[in-house]
Amino acid sequence: VMNLAQWPLAATVQCFGEGLGVTCLSWSTGRFEPPTLVVGGAYPIVFRYIESSRQWNPILVLPPPARGDILDVAWAPNVGRRYHLVASAEGQQLRIFKLARSMEADKLELESTQTLEVTNAWRCQWNVTGTVLASSGDGGIVQLWKSDFLGNFKCVSKIHGDLTQVAAGLS
Repeated sequence: VMNLAQWPLAATVQCFGEGLGVTCLSWSTGRFEPPTLVVGGAYPIVFRYIESSRQWNPILVLPPPARGDILDVAWAPNVGRRYHLVASAEGQQLRIFKLARSMEADKLELESTQTLEVTNAWRCQWNVTGTVLASSGDGGIVQLWKSDFLGNFKCVSKIHGDLTQVAAGLS
């Protein structure tokens, strides 16, 4: 058993902005890249750990949502792709950011952004290969999104929860 109260603080990440503050984060699972994470709040920021200075540096600030704050972010596992996919759940929409590796060392560049209109999206998560994105909200519906051959994400399935069983279990 580990006592987390005895762990020393290794580093802090400064994220400033209005709204809820820092609401979520997700790690990049790239095996051949330095530790990288995306932090969500008023806007998403990508941080990378720089070994020479032993600190986390912001390397990319992504565009803020049209309204509200980011409720969840998910970094897609990188299975042989030359780019990264980062999804963000923002209440009434999902956004998928395509990040390309820059020619300059330790840099990422925003290549494209796709906005998916949904009823509501509070959570998002990629499958193990980073090809299917699941989103959920408070309506009892999980939506599965998959990219077509042009790179555009489409809803391929909606899974409806039976809320009557949940309500019966609560009473």
